[in-house]
Amino acid sequence: MIAQKKTFRFTSLSFSEIYYYNGFMSEHKHHHDPKEIKKVIDMFARTIGHLESVKKMVEKDEDCSDVLIQLAAVKGELNKISKDILKQHLNHCIVHAIEDNDQEALNKMNEAIEQLIK
Repeated sequence: MIAQKKTFRFTSLSFSEIYYYNGFMSEHKHHHDPKEIKKVIDMFARTIGHLESVKKMVEKDEDCSDVLIQLAAVKGELNKISKDILKQHLNHCIVHAIEDNDQEALNKMNEAIEQLIK
């Protein structure tokens, strides 16, 4: 799936609202910094471009060692994106969850970390 460039809209948020972000429904009880969102989206765009280049290497039957090295680089980029999102989540989402005593959000965080570090 290729991401489509869309305009992001942020409104005043309250805890009982359902929010729409980039055409998707969200139950977030707070907003994310648009600059941080753009930073992550840009990181994904670069990584997707890199992965497309690796795909072309395979299509051209390039050396397997070179392909593996580039795949390792893509994996590193994905790890960096994951780390950035995790930091943002801890600094914002989890802070709000603790303030609101939102045990469900904390449980979801634990589950996400388990999946991330498998």
